[in-house]
Amino acid sequence: MSRTHVRVRPAEFGDVAALVLLLRATDLQLGAFGARMFQAETIEHLPERLAHMVSSTDRHVLVAIDDGSGDVVGMIVVSDDSVGEVAQIPVLNVTHLVVSPQHRRRGVGRALLAATVHLADQRQIENIVATAVTGSREANRYLARLGFAPLVVRRIAPTSVLRRSLGLSDSSDRVALLRRARIVRRGAKAVGRI
Repeated sequence: MSRTHVRVRPAEFGDVAALVLLLRATDLQLGAFGARMFQAETIEHLPERLAHMVSSTDRHVLVAIDDGSGDVVGMIVVSDDSVGEVAQIPVLNVTHLVVSPQHRRRGVGRALLAATVHLADQRQIENIVATAVTGSREANRYLARLGFAPLVVRRIAPTSVLRRSLGLSDSSDRVALLRRARIVRRGAKAVGRI
């Protein structure tokens, strides 16, 4: 496959429609667990969410533009962050490194990451953290080949699942009843001490 000649620039409000098409073409993988519960809502609110992201001052949305066609063929979202609350090591956090399926393996992702490295250099930040969906073997392998190492594993669980796993009732009335029972027991113990 031949390389795609792209230029990377900050996304503009006029790019939102093209970004919606790009994300829909890549199947919006959100992870194996819980993907279905987020999928419909994400697609429904995609245009306004992207418009907000593009106009935001706390993150950068960069787009890769095909020099030949002028089409948006990739995007990356970059934000300032830190590793951990205790260590507070500054990093650039990269999410949504997305390349259109027909332009993959042509240097588009590399161009987007190179632009991210330039942003890090401008801010004198020495580390970049990339987020990849755990179920996306291709994305994880790509990042590993570029030198990204695993940092943490983040897991997600609905509160209803945790309630069942922890033996808690789904009812808030049950939680209130347990609290009252504890208060009554504490009161009885205090009376017994007098």
